Amino acid sequence: MHDPSRKPNRREPFALRPRKSSGGQTIVFFVMVLVILVFMVVWNFDLHKILFVKSLTQNAGDSAAIMAARWQGITLNITGNLNIMQALALSAEDPDAGEAINGIQARLNYVGPMIAFMAAQQAAKNNRVRRNPGFDALLREHARQVREDYPYVTAPDGEPLFPEPYPGAWPEYASMLELIANQGVAAGPDNARLYGDRTGGHPLLTVGFYEAIAGKNWCWFYNHASSLLEDYEDYRWWPDLPPPPHMEYINSEIFGLGLTRLETRLDSMVSAERMDEAVLNSGFPGSIAETALTNTAVWYCYHPRAWSAWDAMATSGPDPFPATGPVRPQYDYAGADAAVRISEATTRISPGREGAVVTNTITWTAAAKPFGHLNESDRPNAYGLVLPAFHEARLIPLDASSVPSGGSYDLDWREHIENHLPEYMEHGPRPSDCWYCKQLIVWERPGFRQEGVDWLLLYSDRCTVPSGPGSHRGGGRRRAH
Repeated sequence: MHDPSRKPNRREPFALRPRKSSGGQTIVFFVMVLVILVFMVVWNFDLHKILFVKSLTQNAGDSAAIMAARWQGITLNITGNLNIMQALALSAEDPDAGEAINGIQARLNYVGPMIAFMAAQQAAKNNRVRRNPGFDALLREHARQVREDYPYVTAPDGEPLFPEPYPGAWPEYASMLELIANQGVAAGPDNARLYGDRTGGHPLLTVGFYEAIAGKNWCWFYNHASSLLEDYEDYRWWPDLPPPPHMEYINSEIFGLGLTRLETRLDSMVSAERMDEAVLNSGFPGSIAETALTNTAVWYCYHPRAWSAWDAMATSGPDPFPATGPVRPQYDYAGADAAVRISEATTRISPGREGAVVTNTITWTAAAKPFGHLNESDRPNAYGLVLPAFHEARLIPLDASSVPSGGSYDLDWREHIENHLPEYMEHGPRPSDCWYCKQLIVWERPGFRQEGVDWLLLYSDRCTVPSGPGSHRGGGRRRAH
């Protein structure tokens, strides 16, 4: 008999059953995907921005170096033309004209490089690189030193330490530096040789010493200072820092030409036939007379130390340059070159630790050199006398340029050697934010130096580089851009 209170034994249709909601899980998943996409977009934007700024700095650095080198070549050609004009003036028995020409050449040795400096800034700015406030401040301070210190500093014997190359040179030179600083420095002259800079082989003035400490590169000590790890005691052990070199101040500190003045007979350097050929090629009327060749006069010549063989590009020897072949004889000379440093900051969108703003600094260095020849076989400096010979400017490897250790416009390095290093020599290492100072603190630890001594006792054979092209131990090359 049917019981009405009994529920029928049947299942409800599937469509009528209540379903659990999954909307919350979908939203969480969607938010996670959205966050990942946002991070990817931000990261991609930052990456492309950094690559874009890197491309700008590279183009700006290369352009600035080439422009500076081109003006170096122009200045050398003008100096050579003035030498020819002096020979023609002596041929016409006009010695007063020769003295006036010497005065123009003396000024040109500073004005020409300053034009090169200005042209390099314009080339960098044309490539959308902004002025660097640190570069501006460094150049402005140096202009102050040239104006206020150079004319008055004397040697122990009372003679001027920086004698002027021509009357009123230092105020004029300082004014040119101030003008460039006020217009803004975007490309720092990285191979500048300031007259007050210390030079020499002191380890504390070598960036490689600090890098060897940071990377425990014991082979650097084996190859450059073999007994330093064992002999060193403490900061009082160091020899004094070398004084600035004293020289003939006729070349600009920035993009200098490496010239010298010689008071000699013209025929002691070049033959009459070669001078007549130079007159003809330059388009000047007249010819060189015997009196111009035999009378003693002041001539602007290539300094033999600056314009030596281009040893840095040698493909043989203990440290061969990784080139496919040797430099052609007509281009095998060092001499004038221009190196620049571009340092551009870019701010990332993606935050750093604890939301801090992250700024990356992108640095590019480049070097260029004027090239030319007197004829198909003779280098520009073949006779010693400066003659018009330069036709083009090209980029060269930075490692084959005249850039000093650390460069001249690495602001952190210059701050260290000018301000921190003298204090270290006097009082020893102290805590500092300076990266180089931190390496000196590590260097003072006897255990650190002993670690290097122990390693070299076992593995110094690894520091010997086999001879021959492409045979550097461990692969790769020590030299690069």
